[in-house]
Amino acid sequence: MSLLQVNGLVRRFGGVVALRDVELTMEAGETLGMIGPNGSGKTTFVNIVSGHLASDAGTMLFDGESITGASPHQLAARGLTRTYQAVRVFSGLSVARNIETASLLRRDARAGAGAGAGRADGATVDELAEWLRLDRLMGKPAGSLTLFEQRRLELLMRLAQRPRLIMLDEPVGGLALTEVREMIELLAQLKARCSLFVIEHTMRVIRELADRVVVLMAGEKIADGAPDEVLRDKRVVEQYLGTVHA
Repeated sequence: MSLLQVNGLVRRFGGVVALRDVELTMEAGETLGMIGPNGSGKTTFVNIVSGHLASDAGTMLFDGESITGASPHQLAARGLTRTYQAVRVFSGLSVARNIETASLLRRDARAGAGAGAGRADGATVDELAEWLRLDRLMGKPAGSLTLFEQRRLELLMRLAQRPRLIMLDEPVGGLALTEVREMIELLAQLKARCSLFVIEHTMRVIRELADRVVVLMAGEKIADGAPDEVLRDKRVVEQYLGTVHA
């Protein structure tokens, strides 16, 4: 059984078709990359799957159960969450309070606080904070952190929800070259904790992290396969990669 299955997804904005009959499956433990030019429908796809936007047609299953029309907090409780192109943290709250707030949506919320309380995917929040080098920043306002620190905080906030799948929308956006290298290393380690769905324009991220790559072009899926195969596809190279500077 696939972890995520999307069938015939359609989304229109007025007369513009943003997604046209998109089909996609994703297995548990897989890291799936999605690439395509701006306006190809990538973020629209993530917005729909994560419950932030309704589709006009199509169905979605998560771990065999329908999530069509589910809200973001319902999905987070089931183990599906996401990050954003522009980091979203509670700027006026401390790092610790950001994590506490996010953990309210953790997957065991439906069962109440039991034996697993205070743990995120088998690791304590303290352990995760040390891994993400946030342990010495817990008392600082989130708004005072650097962009890279805020991106790491956003990851920790999602991990506090004990996810099975994290959808990452341009996780290295705005980072310096050295920070991109560090983020790739962190995400490579994160693959051992949960499944990842990654949207990126930086092909280095896709090449090093993705087990499989899907390409969207004008709202349609035009390629789906191993990274080396997809990144050599003539149509992908001509219509997209020729304009990308990775």
